[in-house]
Amino acid sequence: MSRPETTRRGGRIWGVPTILAVLTVWGLLSALLGDRLLWKVIAWIALLIPVVVAAWCSLRRRRA
Repeated sequence: MSRPETTRRGGRIWGVPTILAVLTVWGLLSALLGDRLLWKVIAWIALLIPVVVAAWCSLRRRRA
């Protein structure tokens, strides 16, 4: 029984969604708690990245 291989596979499956979830939470918290322009820019970037990734995956799937 190869337990580490199963763990590695789970990391490959859940790695990108976990990063996108953390970016989304970071963007929402920085938008809610930050007052300065820098925090608003960080929020926009952090919330834009998951949208761009989803659009890219959607367009890539349509072409294939």
